[in-house]
Amino acid sequence: MRPLFSIIIPVYNSERYIFASVKSVLKQKFSKKKFEIILINDCSTDNSKSIINKIKRRSSNIKVINNKINKKVSYCRNIGIKKAVGKYIIFLDSDDELKKNALLDIEKIIMKDKILDLILCLQFKTNKLLINKKTKEKLNTVEKFLNYENKRNIYNPNCWNMILRRKFLLQKKIFFRGIDIFEDQVFCTEVLFNLNKLKIYPGTFHNYIQRPFSLSRITGKIALKSCMNAILNFQVLKQNKLTKHKISFIKNRENFILHNTKKYIAISSLNEIKKIALNYKKKFRIMSLKKNIYYENFFSLNNMLKIKQKVTSKILKQNFKKFDSIYVFGFGINGRTIFHIIDEKKLRIEGFLDNESNFQNKIYFGKKIINPKKLKMKLKKGQNILVIISHNLKSKDSRRIIKQLYKLGLHKKNIRSLNIP
Repeated sequence: MRPLFSIIIPVYNSERYIFASVKSVLKQKFSKKKFEIILINDCSTDNSKSIINKIKRRSSNIKVINNKINKKVSYCRNIGIKKAVGKYIIFLDSDDELKKNALLDIEKIIMKDKILDLILCLQFKTNKLLINKKTKEKLNTVEKFLNYENKRNIYNPNCWNMILRRKFLLQKKIFFRGIDIFEDQVFCTEVLFNLNKLKIYPGTFHNYIQRPFSLSRITGKIALKSCMNAILNFQVLKQNKLTKHKISFIKNRENFILHNTKKYIAISSLNEIKKIALNYKKKFRIMSLKKNIYYENFFSLNNMLKIKQKVTSKILKQNFKKFDSIYVFGFGINGRTIFHIIDEKKLRIEGFLDNESNFQNKIYFGKKIINPKKLKMKLKKGQNILVIISHNLKSKDSRRIIKQLYKLGLHKKNIRSLNIP
């Protein structure tokens, strides 16, 4: 009997999470004959290989593939798609979990429309922005959905929030493009652009668990190269004849990536920036792309150095020297950018503050991520502490954080908000 679902899980140094991830699939109230789990071990250097081999021995519907060399997540997912035998593909990260009864709920949707190529889930992380039933039913074509999305920004492209018919992916030759970060942005765009119909699911079938050192939190040259590759792949897509809604959708994706690219440029070395500038020109020629002055200028050495100077000077024009210690509130890309720029100048930065429980006491470049409550003891000792919030001062997040810091005993002069341009 051919399984209905193939759950593809790339694994790299996931010894702390992989058992719980696989367990969330195996404990589904769903016949094991109707799904398979494909674990792709990408040359893990921890105990992940041993753990997944033990898991495999317990269940006959688990396949394990061991890469001979580290190939990264895009390659692993592509291997999973090719080796899968299930009718539908479900992507699951090795540190995330499936929700209770997820497979049963997905099956119910599929049974109502047996030629469905895509179930698109809208909920992401803490995003609870749901659409009502009437609107959901109206958004039954890609064009209608893209038009709605371009106006309201309700969707964050992630492959694990797509339930995909495997036959569709193979027929359309849609695979991941060898991008380390932001690979989902390109993959999900290609999926949507090759469909006419889709089914919207306002929630999600996954429990997304934030981890401090997942690939998406990498900074520096790998992240910068990924941004460049994503932009190049979007330029390839734009060479096709596209509707105005598709053009707008790509533009929104590009703007999102470029906004992050500026931060990665700011914390990259001169040598790394030079390599990206040369690499862009080289790949542009190889991919035979139409001339695009905007991106040629953006990825030019002079422009990237200007961006680095602009971001760095905005942060360093602050007077940090009168404080005993500095903390950055928030371990997102903004926070990490601020951290690296301040740390490079040998200023007294102690580490990060973050409310996310999974981040507590983790070490990043020799500095600890701690719960904000721990500041209370330091303040009692009379320490003059500066907390930098990595958000716009007027944003809802900043207002919430400032209120939290006031309760801990910090004063206005000890709190600064730095919004990276």
